[in-house]
Amino acid sequence: MTQASNQAALHDTPSLRRTLLYIEDNPANLRLVEQLIVRRQDLKMLTAIDGDLGILLARSFQPAVILMDINLPGMSGFDALKILGEESATAHIPVIALSSDARPRQIEKGLRAGFYRYLTKPYIIKELMDALDIALNREEESHSNK
Repeated sequence: MTQASNQAALHDTPSLRRTLLYIEDNPANLRLVEQLIVRRQDLKMLTAIDGDLGILLARSFQPAVILMDINLPGMSGFDALKILGEESATAHIPVIALSSDARPRQIEKGLRAGFYRYLTKPYIIKELMDALDIALNREEESHSNK
């Protein structure tokens, strides 16, 4: 194998893809986002069905970005965000809120709480992909500045 083909093989290695953690309890929403992410060569996706598992996965896998439903069983997305933001190991991870509550007051509350973006359901696919790209670029820049 030539050096160029070695480098190409490295770029195709799934382990070099960044991790997206999606915390969502609705199976239909999970499948939809999974179908979108599988098309992206730069991402692999982990899922959690509640905030407790999501926090555990965030600590363990250090995803590049987190998508989080607001209305989770047991612990709300706001509560999970607060815990993630208080821990040095996870505070740097951009968290994008996903919610069916599109009231301006709720969106403002989410952004004030520290969500990187607040997107509403049903998803606008371009808006979701753009928000992911912006968050991933921010995460990449923060790692290169260390």
